[in-house]
Amino acid sequence: MSEALCDLTGAELSARLGAGEASASEVLASSHARIDAVEDRVGAFLTRTDQLASERAEELDVYLSTGAPQSPVAGIPVALKDVFTTNGVRTTCGSRILETYVPPYDATAWARLAGAGAVLVGKTNCDEFAMGSSNENSAYAPVHNPWALDRVPGGSSGGSAAAVAAGEAVWALGTDTGGSVRQPASLCGVVGLKPTYGRISRYGLIAFASSLDTVGTFTRTVRDAASMLQVLAGHDPRDATSLDVAVPSYTDGLDGGVAGLRVGVVTDAFGEGVAPGVATSVRVHSAAQSGLCSSQAIATIVLRICSVPLLSSMPARRNRMPPPPSPAVLFAIVLLSR
Repeated sequence: MSEALCDLTGAELSARLGAGEASASEVLASSHARIDAVEDRVGAFLTRTDQLASERAEELDVYLSTGAPQSPVAGIPVALKDVFTTNGVRTTCGSRILETYVPPYDATAWARLAGAGAVLVGKTNCDEFAMGSSNENSAYAPVHNPWALDRVPGGSSGGSAAAVAAGEAVWALGTDTGGSVRQPASLCGVVGLKPTYGRISRYGLIAFASSLDTVGTFTRTVRDAASMLQVLAGHDPRDATSLDVAVPSYTDGLDGGVAGLRVGVVTDAFGEGVAPGVATSVRVHSAAQSGLCSSQAIATIVLRICSVPLLSSMPARRNRMPPPPSPAVLFAIVLLSR
């Protein structure tokens, strides 16, 4: 059985669109068929934009047929967490309070994707006003993890993560205040990116905590995450916290490998509250990857114990912060899956 278009990566779809092997309308039809097939069980969407998406795909097909330059974003079905304002499209924040709110303008993040040719398939479910971590707190209905419908997808951007995992959308936008992109991405087995605060404009994002809210992406590969960020990043004069710095090429170096990179596993993270299966999986995969390091050009997995003391347990120091730890014990917490 041939793979459905909606299950391909954005990079694969972009290549097919550029070569004339698929049309934007065909890609969209594949996503719509998947939504029709699974949405009643997953519950990822609060609003579908079928007509708008079809019109957009048809316009793109005409444009692409001219041989004009093509953005890597063009023709890719995208879903938006329902906290981004969308001109003429209902935006609820997962709350009954905004059930009938139709914004008169687009959030910058969506405007940039739309300007590069992305196709909006709908607005995704989320914890009400982004306040939650399981997506059970939507005022409309919970979202279910497409890999196991009796489990949560994480939150608050659970609808976006679930939509990408289920193939209902190829890419999606979410927001991360304290983990609301990274956590559902992990639970749904997709790539979640929380960039530096201010790298992506928050203009048009209905805030949870303005000093922490960060626009993030959901994709199935790191390359796709880089392609999305390339379009999204950049200064926006309408957002006072937007970073006015140059945007590098995020795809440079993707094929260079990670030889020499050291990845640490903080063993304190295996404490109380971690499901046994999760702890076992991380340990097994860490050990397996570490064993391959001598024969393959991959990152070294450092398995040494790294204890992270709590500030509350440190001696009081007047007007002083504890000294920073040695670089030797600064490790990233990495969950290795699949």
